Amino acid sequence: MDVDIAGATATVAKEMANAPRRIAHMAVVVSVPGTFDDKQRRKLEAAAHACPVHNALGIEAPITIEWVG
Repeated sequence: MDVDIAGATATVAKEMANAPRRIAHMAVVVSVPGTFDDKQRRKLEAAAHACPVHNALGIEAPITIEWVG
């Protein structure tokens, strides 16, 4: 897309459950400084949701992604 996402960060928080001990929920807050038009923002959000690490976790817990810009 030829956009600069230098300074982008992601913060992950997990909520644990017991019996059996497991991850019950994960929340990811993504912060990308800069100004993006709607099309660029949709593409960046789609990339976050298609992250291979996200898919490789193999957990059934919901993972929510919040976009902060």
